[in-house]
Amino acid sequence: MNIRVIRQLSGIICFGAGLLASPAYAQEQRPAQDKAAAHYLRFEYSTAAVYFEEAAKRKYFRTEHMRMLADCYRQLNLYQKAVDTYRKVTECKDAVPADFLHYGDAVKSTGDYAAAKAIYAQYQEKGGAEAASRMAGCDSAMVWMTAVPQPVKNLRELNTPASDWGATWDGEGRFVFMSDSLRETMLDPRQKASLKEYRRTGNAFQKMYVVDTVHRAPDATVIRGFDNVLNNFRYHVGPVAFSPGGDTAYITVTSPGKPAVQRGGPDAGYRTRRLDLFVSVRGQQGWQAPVPFAYNNPQYSIGHAAVAADGQTLYFTGDLPGGQGKTDIWFCERQSDGSWSTPKNCGTAINTPDEEAFPTINEAGKLYFSSKGHPGMGGFDLFVVAGGKDSWATPANLRNGYNSPGDDFYLRSNASGSEVFASNRTGGAGSDDLYGIVAAPANAQRMEPGRKIIILETTVLQQGSTTPATGATVLLTDENRQEYWTLLTTDDGKAYMVILDGHRYVVSASGSGNGWSAPQKFTAGGEDTVKISLQLAMAVPRPGSVHELPDIYYDRDDYRLRPESFPVLDSLVALMENFPGLVVELGAHTDSRHTDAYNIVLSERRAASAADYLVRQGISRSRIRTVGYGESRLVNKCTDGVECTEEEHQKNRRTELRVLQR
Repeated sequence: MNIRVIRQLSGIICFGAGLLASPAYAQEQRPAQDKAAAHYLRFEYSTAAVYFEEAAKRKYFRTEHMRMLADCYRQLNLYQKAVDTYRKVTECKDAVPADFLHYGDAVKSTGDYAAAKAIYAQYQEKGGAEAASRMAGCDSAMVWMTAVPQPVKNLRELNTPASDWGATWDGEGRFVFMSDSLRETMLDPRQKASLKEYRRTGNAFQKMYVVDTVHRAPDATVIRGFDNVLNNFRYHVGPVAFSPGGDTAYITVTSPGKPAVQRGGPDAGYRTRRLDLFVSVRGQQGWQAPVPFAYNNPQYSIGHAAVAADGQTLYFTGDLPGGQGKTDIWFCERQSDGSWSTPKNCGTAINTPDEEAFPTINEAGKLYFSSKGHPGMGGFDLFVVAGGKDSWATPANLRNGYNSPGDDFYLRSNASGSEVFASNRTGGAGSDDLYGIVAAPANAQRMEPGRKIIILETTVLQQGSTTPATGATVLLTDENRQEYWTLLTTDDGKAYMVILDGHRYVVSASGSGNGWSAPQKFTAGGEDTVKISLQLAMAVPRPGSVHELPDIYYDRDDYRLRPESFPVLDSLVALMENFPGLVVELGAHTDSRHTDAYNIVLSERRAASAADYLVRQGISRSRIRTVGYGESRLVNKCTDGVECTEEEHQKNRRTELRVLQR
């Protein structure tokens, strides 16, 4: 971006604090802007952005609302949209210094370091104290980008379009990580992820998962919920740190207690929850119920624990009083009675006036952490430092490869030579992805004795060719247990999953911009490896054509999308991005149970639910029409009074795509 170019405001007019629109126009604007502001004050950035975008189409759009929209994009890590919106904010007469800081941060996160440095210089002229460190980071990044990056790779077999991060190893050497993808278990039907929505992002709450490598097929993995006891919190759960012996878990959770008062003062009613640490000890019967850490406090956050190799020092992130900046890294020392000492700050060698977070410690005692305050390449950068407690050397930036223009955080290493961290850099599978160097796990041959293992090898090919479809989403449904899960194909177009002998399955695939495959049904049994090939197919969308969206289903009497809908809708997002003139109708259907009037309303809500998902992914609402058909277009015999199975009724609870305009 060349910031010396004179830019226009694209029809958006900025208003100062004392300048008002005409009463008639203000009344017209009030619904969208007021709804947007209300969601914003409740930290519901995903929904607020949709309403702000509607309001921004008008001729008049106040600076305060434009700033809120930019902040929504910043909070959702939509960097380019944040850049475009902050640019307009900074061109307004009533722009404030912080607007230039956030504008520079957004530009820096796109990798345009020269432009970001120039914006930081403007911020410095306005008295911005953080400008010097940010500008130094831009200078360093431009040098580091010329070197060969560290050889890290995206762990595509684990990542989803959602957020996957917080990886570590438990006491048995198993790989544990966090995700808000609603991935569910294959082999343990008791494990269930939360279906409640985190309104800040529109995704589910994050839970912890564990990966098991399967006997005779080291590339095939089972991903299941880590533990019912440890995941049993209403809101976010994770990351987790284990004691050196693996018998104690220190879990970060979104506080289940009373939320702290935030925006608008004590009477506004808009509240947010802090982070707490909980501690669980593993006994003979498994993990015990977690108990609160002694220094949890509703007035500040404590989380992201890390335990020193000798088990005598506990490090964590917090915004406790008396710190150096927004969030700092703190430590406690174990006392002779087993309790922990009062938290102490790790000092100014590590902590800055900005944010430090995500500490981890390797077996050699080196501390890894992420910082926005030390000079770096992006938002959060990864650093390593030697020392301990409140005495540390100078932190070293891990540079290009480990770091990027985005956020890079939570690096964990183990004795086998594996290193794993999280990043939201471009080119990944989703929001936050797992990256690193992973050695073969020591437990690669562990599997439950006597269990027959069957591997499903799915090969996905691109439309009309034998070329492997890299990064396609494979969706597998176990019809016996009514469970489902997804996996992304690797560079050879393959995905491996463990399946159970005698179970009936349905497998299909969707590709980014390449449509969907026809689903294939099969029953596991006989051979140790079941091989299935799927061909992606997408006709050029023609006005008037109707396509059933596979696996867009709903539970009975419910209009909320089920998780297996997300990959298919993501493909529809890609299709609409490839054809920017495409206007579609989403038509939802119900089964025949309940009255006609009830089913019409229910189907309308189902269609709106799918449309809302597309809008949250960046598709303009003006390109989507919704209609509810109720039970008027059943696809089988299951009319009123006809006895049918739940599976037969489910086929009627579907969503269809009609192309209106191309």
